[in-house]
Amino acid sequence: MPKKTKKSSRPIKEKGSSATQEFDYDAFKVIFDKWKTDCGAGGSKLGLTSSATLLEIVSAHGVVARPYTKSPVSRDKGAGNIIELMEEWENDIAVLETVDLIALDEVIKKLEAMADSDADPRNIRFTVPIISEVNPDTGDYDEDDVTAVYGHYRTPDYVAFRQILADLPNSKINAESIEAVDSSWYEEGTDGTNTAEPPMWQALFSTGGGIVSLGLLGVCKKAKELIKETEIDNVVLKVHDSGEGLLAEDIYKLPAVKRWLANMVGSNNSPGDGINPKTLHWKDRPMHSQISSERFDVQGLAQSKFIKRAANFDKYAGTIKTFQLDISRRQVRKLATLTGVCKKYQGRDVVYHISKDAKKSKKSKKGKEVKKWMEVIGR
Repeated sequence: MPKKTKKSSRPIKEKGSSATQEFDYDAFKVIFDKWKTDCGAGGSKLGLTSSATLLEIVSAHGVVARPYTKSPVSRDKGAGNIIELMEEWENDIAVLETVDLIALDEVIKKLEAMADSDADPRNIRFTVPIISEVNPDTGDYDEDDVTAVYGHYRTPDYVAFRQILADLPNSKINAESIEAVDSSWYEEGTDGTNTAEPPMWQALFSTGGGIVSLGLLGVCKKAKELIKETEIDNVVLKVHDSGEGLLAEDIYKLPAVKRWLANMVGSNNSPGDGINPKTLHWKDRPMHSQISSERFDVQGLAQSKFIKRAANFDKYAGTIKTFQLDISRRQVRKLATLTGVCKKYQGRDVVYHISKDAKKSKKSKKGKEVKKWMEVIGR
């Protein structure tokens, strides 16, 4: 059973609204750190004379030419930038943004397009002299006496050929100190494409075994899955009294708020819990306190996107599950009137239930009838 990891919380704040982003950084860190550790192999472990590590080579992919190749792979087919981006995610204050997900998608597309193409490290072509055709006394061989090798150049024939050159009188070539690489790292013959699994290929595409257990493509895909599970929690929406900010009219569009208000104001003829049964006035302070502490549920992606826009959280990755309101009493009163079941007295900061109008009308009508009856008696 996989070990559960604790999600990390990163604070978000935009124009008065605040939240925390919940992302499984620990799970990501395990995957990414394992990849970086695997890619820490370098030098002779990669069959190279340089001290460069696999991580350095991958980071500079498309810039650093491989040994015995005439031209490097173009930079736009490389995969270096995403590594720096992932390293930023490990920063304690870093917050995932939607552009990060876009960057992941772009790298995944590039890597998938690279796989089994001419730019794939397993399809980098080298030519190695056929050792049986090399003159051991001079190191000479005919131009046609070579073998096409894909993936890695350090084959047994290559090592033997270099040794012949090192043994020549007055040779400036050092004797080989690195043995031929694992046979799975290269494939010989003109039909040897899409077969070899050299270290560079493993760093990008491995799915198990070898030097790298999971390649960068797999790391990116797992990171994408984790980001999709990211949540934005403890959202507090700042509702403004005026201006271009979020207003009561905007908040009223949210179903959860609308339902809460419906319960508080009641129907046209039956006041709800938010109405004083004696005065039929809106319970101003209690309702402000209650709505300010209420945690509203968000149902569906559309509502989550609406709240993200309202809070200016569009750029942040994650789905909103619940939210609260930072709202003034004035805007709470405004919410009550938006239901159509409450009205505000002109010139007063008091909201009342519309059934009060009906009572006034009935009382006024009754008063007129009494007055009329008295006039009849007085005649």
